[in-house]
Amino acid sequence: DLTKPSNWFPSATLPTQETSKVGFYTISIPKLKIDRAIVAIGGEDLSKNLVQYPGTALPGKNGNAVIFGHSILPIFYNPKNYMAIFSTLPTLKEGDKIFVEYDGVSYNYVVEELFEIYPTDIQILEQNPADSFLTLVTCTPPGDPRNPKRLIVRARVSA
Repeated sequence: DLTKPSNWFPSATLPTQETSKVGFYTISIPKLKIDRAIVAIGGEDLSKNLVQYPGTALPGKNGNAVIFGHSILPIFYNPKNYMAIFSTLPTLKEGDKIFVEYDGVSYNYVVEELFEIYPTDIQILEQNPADSFLTLVTCTPPGDPRNPKRLIVRARVSA
């Protein structure tokens, strides 16, 4: 069941994440017309919000905040529908901006790379304490569940 983030990387086990007094935050990606989409810290329901993978860094902290979102065929893209919200993620380019509002603080991230992996490639969940990273994850190709890979968009916080 790929509607549950815990099934996207079945062999992954991560330590318990830093405790957060905040259960939700928002993400905006102007190029994709995504404006203040809700991200749940943990959870399983990708139809109601994006989900940050448990055990990954909180936004603005050193490490890697990993966010999962659904994609469907791009012709059905709707930035307000969580079942379609990441459908146009492949159109992002190096240098595009992503904005996160977490606990009253704004963080600006800049896209550094896009690449595809298999569901067994769990290294994208690893934490890198050198800086604050944001990793967006969705299935690719959108709308085709027969042999899905994962599209990875990696961004780094900018000063």
